[in-house]
Amino acid sequence: MPFEFDDFINKPCMAIFGRGTIYRPKNPRFEPFEIPGDFHHDHANIDLQTAGADISSTETVLFVRLIDFPTQYPKPLQGDYVTVFDTEYQIIDIRHHIPGSRKLILHET
Repeated sequence: MPFEFDDFINKPCMAIFGRGTIYRPKNPRFEPFEIPGDFHHDHANIDLQTAGADISSTETVLFVRLIDFPTQYPKPLQGDYVTVFDTEYQIIDIRHHIPGSRKLILHET
């Protein structure tokens, strides 16, 4: 039996780190809906000398599970909008992540 990444990795991570997000399709024919997402705001370089690792990111991202999208709108699309912590962002890129999830690259509007 193949390993189910979505059930064993994405689902528990979203249960721990996911937050309610309003997803608004760019196409006005579709109504906005709520979806859980794991949000990461861009940040500067952090030197973790004790851990021996550096952390850096210049991207604001939202990780989502495809299974959480409604049947009438089954996947994220570039140009759509998400609202996280009362701030609206536009999706400027979509990248594959762990099977069953996507990494949405965001730009604050």
